[in-house]
Amino acid sequence: MRSIEKALDVVEFLIERGESGVTEISTSLNLNKNNVFRILITLEKHKIVEKDEATERYRLSTGAVVLGYGFIQKHPLVKLSSPLLKTLRIELNETVNLAMLDDTRDYITYVAEEETLKSVRVKSRLGKRFSINENISSARALKKAVVGESGFVFDYEYNQDTGVAGASCVIRDYKGMPMGAVEVIAPLYRFPLEFIKGELRKILENYALDISLKLGYWD
Repeated sequence: MRSIEKALDVVEFLIERGESGVTEISTSLNLNKNNVFRILITLEKHKIVEKDEATERYRLSTGAVVLGYGFIQKHPLVKLSSPLLKTLRIELNETVNLAMLDDTRDYITYVAEEETLKSVRVKSRLGKRFSINENISSARALKKAVVGESGFVFDYEYNQDTGVAGASCVIRDYKGMPMGAVEVIAPLYRFPLEFIKGELRKILENYALDISLKLGYWD
């Protein structure tokens, strides 16, 4: 079991860093370099990681994508949310995201996206993982829900530095526990703050409720 834990630690490290060498992984995770090398060879054999021969650094490979895609596509949150995400994108013609809260409640991962048809778009968050302490709307909303705020918690971002504006509302499961968030993002100039705090909030609360009801939520 310990060897599996070490292998998973290596995978988690590569998720965070993107790519890394054996020495860097060994030092950062406090693992024996030979153990790290053996782990990487095994993961490479199963196409979970691949080695850049020019730099001798490792990164996640296609096997990791297949595993992640298989999990995401079969997860009830994604399956049941998908039609409503499409409807919301059509209604607003802005990019709609679905963020999932992980089991540790320390991170969120963007697992689905319906992208706007407009030519100017915000950089995609699909597949990205963020700390729950990140200053983005889904993380902010879910953090408030995790620490005990009830209902379909709402929060927003309005970042002059990145030029991104958006808002999110928490989705709850059949036990009433927060499990994700529905999010809309757009360039700052297309989302006035008054719209975010007013009309957009009401829209997202309704969609969050609809998705939660599909997941068995009952107040």
